[in-house]
Amino acid sequence: MSRLPLPLVVFLSAAAALAIELAIVRLGAPHVGQSLLPWTAAITAVLLGLTLGHALGGRAGGPQASPERLRELMAASCLCAGMGAVAMPALVEPVATLFADGPGSGARATLALMGLCFLPSVAAGFVTPLAIRIAMATAGDGAKPALPRRIAAIYAASAIGSVAGTAAAGFWLLEQVGASGLALGAAALWGATGLLLLRWRGRPAHAAAWTALALLITAGAMALGTASPCSVESRYTCVRYLDSTGSAGERLRFMILDEGVHSATDLDDPGRLPLGYAALVDRLAGIAFAASPERSALVIGGGGATLPRAWARAQPPAQVLVAELDPVVAAEAARAMDATGPHLRTVTGDGRAVLRAEPPAPRYDVVLMDAYRTHTVPPHLVTAEFGALVHARLRENGVFLSNVIDRAGSLLLARSLALTLAPLYGRVEIWVAQGEAEDGATNAVVAAWKRAADAPADDVLAVTASVMPADDVARRRTVSWRRLEDEAALRRRLGGCALRLSDDRAPVDRLLAGQAPCPD
Repeated sequence: MSRLPLPLVVFLSAAAALAIELAIVRLGAPHVGQSLLPWTAAITAVLLGLTLGHALGGRAGGPQASPERLRELMAASCLCAGMGAVAMPALVEPVATLFADGPGSGARATLALMGLCFLPSVAAGFVTPLAIRIAMATAGDGAKPALPRRIAAIYAASAIGSVAGTAAAGFWLLEQVGASGLALGAAALWGATGLLLLRWRGRPAHAAAWTALALLITAGAMALGTASPCSVESRYTCVRYLDSTGSAGERLRFMILDEGVHSATDLDDPGRLPLGYAALVDRLAGIAFAASPERSALVIGGGGATLPRAWARAQPPAQVLVAELDPVVAAEAARAMDATGPHLRTVTGDGRAVLRAEPPAPRYDVVLMDAYRTHTVPPHLVTAEFGALVHARLRENGVFLSNVIDRAGSLLLARSLALTLAPLYGRVEIWVAQGEAEDGATNAVVAAWKRAADAPADDVLAVTASVMPADDVARRRTVSWRRLEDEAALRRRLGGCALRLSDDRAPVDRLLAGQAPCPD
């Protein structure tokens, strides 16, 4: 290895392999989100690819392959891995379209997208066994005592490279260059390593290597020409916007995080809430605010901060604290969604950690849990332990509201959350919009009242929302929300059963998939 030491080659390849694992999840996020399924599929695809590559790398070239031949195979492996990585950004859109199997996070599309990192992982998997074989083949009799140390150094380089690639991609590169840039960076690392491994002096140009390099450059140019769908990329999400003029002339702006609409605001009227669930939450929160001389609210998961903006600019205003995990999203809410004002304060951090740091004394009239990606809720924000933290910080007139994305035909997550909070609160209700389809995802609002007497008397509440039809003109319409019956009746009508959620067991993804934790 006159050009590159073996541990360095293994280090660089391992770093690139782990970088594309993060890249493919973020590239696929605008299509299938970032729930547990894409992450699990990506990790599985990379590990299976590396495993297959390791097995094949131990056989490549035959048992009598010369060090020179093994080095050429290693170079070819790096070049092939680079070409696979550089093609990922350009393939995401057609693959997601081809394998789409319904709205939202379809399992088939998710698996197909995450499979894009399988082939480059297979090619990268060749590198470590080839490096070990080269070390063994070049160890003369005098060097054999040092062979275990050389092999150990190769294994250590693989592990350290994996750590370095993950840390650099997750903590720095992803925010700096985006998901496409991360994939291209990994491809460039593999491509440069592969070209440096080839021996050029004293022999004709390697036609195959030149061809691989040309393909690599061409694919890179194609990928670079692919525009990112994101307005802004952060460590956590892809942020996009959709501006629309409503049928009444109002200026609406929708904030899209990954693959779904997270927030919508009327840029001219802070008090108007275009999304139906937000209008319902505002109606329920108004009951708690009306009973308090000093209105205050904590919103966990700010997103576009539509509700915090409305509450902070109401007359009289509420003092609103927003806990947003992503500082980029918080900054975008202030910049693009006009979520600013003297009564609105945003802190960066996990909502539960922010709440735990608060004094354990009643100070809020409303606590809203609105932290989610389109198809999932953070498990630690739907447990009994979290509900107890909220309860301790609510005034006697207070209400704990949770926006839950659930499966319309079973509502197992919303039912489980209601069952979990019932022993802690005076009354717990589930509200759903009337006329929702039986299948697919829907919003459910779980309202936990500290005093049962504060809950609304009506079983149906009507709010005004904006609906975006196929012609892209948002039209106002009245949406009726109804309060559901108790768990016993829901079990008879919808099947399955609810589960008490705890920090030890909160199978959110399983409940969202409609998988009942007990037999019907």
